Amino acid sequence: MLRLVRGIWRPVNYQYKRFKSSKAPHMSCLFIQPPADEEPELTTVEINKMFDVGEYNETDMKESLVKREALMKLLPTDDDDLPPRTMKDSFVTAIIPLKSNLTVREKYVNPDGNLRIGRFLEEMDFFSVYCCQKHILNPKSVGQQSPYSVVTALVDNIYITNDKMKNNENVRLSGHMAFAGKSSMEVCIVVDQKNDNGVYQKCIEAKFVLVARDSMNRGPAIINPLKADTNEEQEFLNIGKIRQQVRKEREEENIFKKPPNEEERKIIHDRFIQKSNISKPIPTNTKMMSDSILKTVFICQPQYRNRNNKIFGGFTMRMAYELALTNTFIYGKKRPRIVNIDDIKFLYPVEIGSIFRVRSHIGYVEGNFVQSVVYAEVVYPKTGEILKTNEFHVTFQVPQEAGEDPVPTLDFETYEEAIHYLNSRRYFKKMMKDYGEFASK
Repeated sequence: MLRLVRGIWRPVNYQYKRFKSSKAPHMSCLFIQPPADEEPELTTVEINKMFDVGEYNETDMKESLVKREALMKLLPTDDDDLPPRTMKDSFVTAIIPLKSNLTVREKYVNPDGNLRIGRFLEEMDFFSVYCCQKHILNPKSVGQQSPYSVVTALVDNIYITNDKMKNNENVRLSGHMAFAGKSSMEVCIVVDQKNDNGVYQKCIEAKFVLVARDSMNRGPAIINPLKADTNEEQEFLNIGKIRQQVRKEREEENIFKKPPNEEERKIIHDRFIQKSNISKPIPTNTKMMSDSILKTVFICQPQYRNRNNKIFGGFTMRMAYELALTNTFIYGKKRPRIVNIDDIKFLYPVEIGSIFRVRSHIGYVEGNFVQSVVYAEVVYPKTGEILKTNEFHVTFQVPQEAGEDPVPTLDFETYEEAIHYLNSRRYFKKMMKDYGEFASK
């Protein structure tokens, strides 16, 4: 077996977790499992330095463009130019050095003394790209700068099992490829932290979908195929292919493309009948969707750029998540527990200097669970045009003590709001189907 030590594979007693198809895919997020008690030497600080973009000035930007243009000739033109890769080729494990690095700890700690989930979104975005780069092996560019640009296309799912992580204990990230198409890749990530017995326990699991593009970011780039060495590995990779198909089918059934189903139409109709019935007043502990809107607007600064001189996707995710958290805090009147983040879509790149508007509204409430929706948009002052660049769906749980007022129910007034309500309801029902027995704990 092999272990990654500062980027080098060395023999060690690493364990391959036995994946069983009878288990739900989220129960076996990683096929390759790092040791339960061993801490890796590689840190996320070192990984992040690999993505350093240098100084932001006109001269450096022009030189960067020239270099990236020259790299185009190193790209493969056929699948046969690239050797197959296995999951262990992309497997990476690294720590966020909270214990020893005060600067890093200060970035992560929240007002309650726990850790900011938004920071993990940024970290996992970097980390998933690094895993992809480990997978890509291009014989034409060995020993040279990579001609590939890897961008996040979608975050399929982020499930949080523990949002009360300690700020004085290192956190470990582990991940590897789970699917490779022509240019698309899926990376599975687990975030864990040592418990009081010194054994790592899972806190977050995530599935990122990324796309390889050429060095000028003009179009897709061919990547290495992903092969299995054993039947168990093949079974795990087949699950990754199934997830790809499920995503496509789910997008085809999008409620903004197809009308609501019979059950959903009945929900809208029953709500209409309830409102039209004068003898049945609307419950007092009810809020309207239109009253749950929260926005923030800012100019995108060069500080948050990536190597393509676009705004870094991890920054966008952090801003969206923290707005959703704030909005749900206001709605539920207590600081909520994050449960799940679903279907983060990256629709368009965001340019440096853009006026960036992030707006959130509550989409669905069931018991003490609150489904928050966030849209990120670029506003063009000259034309008044608004371009939606990102979409987020976040599930929170508001803590409830005996005798306290319940979380307000949510109501809608227009057909547009009804569709948003049904869409959020779908995301919530999907989350409960996948994680219900764990989410309620």
